[in-house]
Amino acid sequence: MLGRNLKHDEQTYATVWCHGAPGIGLARLLSLDYLDDVKIRTEIYDALETTLENGFNLSHCLCHGDLGNLELLLQARQKLGEPKWDSMISRISSETLTSIENNGWLCGNPLQVEEPGFMTGLSGIGYGLLRLAFPAKVPSILGLASPVSC
Repeated sequence: MLGRNLKHDEQTYATVWCHGAPGIGLARLLSLDYLDDVKIRTEIYDALETTLENGFNLSHCLCHGDLGNLELLLQARQKLGEPKWDSMISRISSETLTSIENNGWLCGNPLQVEEPGFMTGLSGIGYGLLRLAFPAKVPSILGLASPVSC
């Protein structure tokens, strides 16, 4: 399910929204309104576990960084209704903010230099921070949510 990498001898899994467990988990979470069974929920928890173990401290971007992977946890809190996600979201958000303060903006390009783009750059990082601060008011772009009416 989580995309075993067959190019290497050891099993490795991608842990970014654009390719791997966080994106798969997000898709499964968003499908719960239409299909909710044991297999889907098992895949959701597998994706959450994989993301928590290996999906942070990469970059800050949406596409393949901390703010994109945090969307999985935001959706888990909303869709699963389990309070345990609150503390994890708070902890990882705090670590991400500390990283930004200490290291500057780590964009999602090979050198992690600042760029203006949305998925891998500063505008997406800004959006991700707004989403963390106001999840009920800022729609999930990664989850293809509709705009929230004012």
